[in-house]
Amino acid sequence: MRILWFNHRDIRHPLAGGAERTIHEVGKRLAVRGHEVHLASVNPGNLPPDEVIDGVMIHRASGNIVAHLLVPFMIRKVKPDFIVDSLAHVVPWFSPFFTRAKVIVFFFHLHARSLPGQVSTPTARILTLLERIYPLIYSRNTFVTELSTGVGDLTNLGISPSHIIKIPLGVDTKLFKPGRKTNEPSLIYFGGMKDYKRPWLALEVLKMFPRSNGVTLIIVGDGKILEKMREMSNNYGLDKHVRFTGRIPDGELADLVAASWANLHFSTAEGFGLSILEAAAAGTPTVALDVPGVSEIVNGFGLGKTVGNLGEFPNALNDILNGNRSWSEMVNASASSFSWTKCSEKWESILVGDTPFAP
Repeated sequence: MRILWFNHRDIRHPLAGGAERTIHEVGKRLAVRGHEVHLASVNPGNLPPDEVIDGVMIHRASGNIVAHLLVPFMIRKVKPDFIVDSLAHVVPWFSPFFTRAKVIVFFFHLHARSLPGQVSTPTARILTLLERIYPLIYSRNTFVTELSTGVGDLTNLGISPSHIIKIPLGVDTKLFKPGRKTNEPSLIYFGGMKDYKRPWLALEVLKMFPRSNGVTLIIVGDGKILEKMREMSNNYGLDKHVRFTGRIPDGELADLVAASWANLHFSTAEGFGLSILEAAAAGTPTVALDVPGVSEIVNGFGLGKTVGNLGEFPNALNDILNGNRSWSEMVNASASSFSWTKCSEKWESILVGDTPFAP
């Protein structure tokens, strides 16, 4: 079957995150199973307009607005049997208006929770309105989401529960696997360098620990927030205790995660929180702020601990650092049940199945 997937970024985009990883891992497995997979995305400026990666044919538009204007053209060009509209970045693709093909909607989380501070107030209001009209745009389509939190968000928007299917994502256990921990306690942050992820709070947490206890922090990622965080680290006198790696290859990242004693997470909302699952697969528990989506991931699947506010981080972390071996074994065992193969098989059954909605 021929599948066309719309998403603003692809796996090579410098801002690619969990959504792009999910799309790529599912897409390449669908390609291996004989399906023709196309991904329509946006060029960050330094990538070829067309490229094949792991069997997925990527078509990059010159900008976000252009990508949306090209939706009818891409549908005519690819002539897909099935279409997936990814809502990872709020603005809908309106595919049902341009095709009779089966359209699946991939929903992550309610962006209204994470928009404040990222965009101007008028823009946030417009985007929030776009979320509220999803039921009008996709009234006859199936929605796929990753958590019960996503199901709740969709039903609150007015989507019928019978139109919603939950598919947990997977994790690469060959890449993210337990390794030798650092001699002294070490923390890692690799959850994304966006405002709603609040990565700078990792420095606030480290500042709460006495300098003499040997705890260090690794911050992975790149973005406009990075310089602000370097300045904060210097102002707090943490430079000897913090390492900024920038964007690094997956293999190096996996090694650093496995060597760390705990993963830090501060996002205001998550669709699933792939970094939390990847850390668990590497035997590294997460301490996270208790927010929608994250609580379900961390507490529901036994991947670490959540806390109500920043001041509770030291006690939660001390519990994990003091029982590091048992925590490491527990979260690794919990993560072992997640599989990209299972995830892609469920996607395939929905895409090529006869039933338009969830059973």
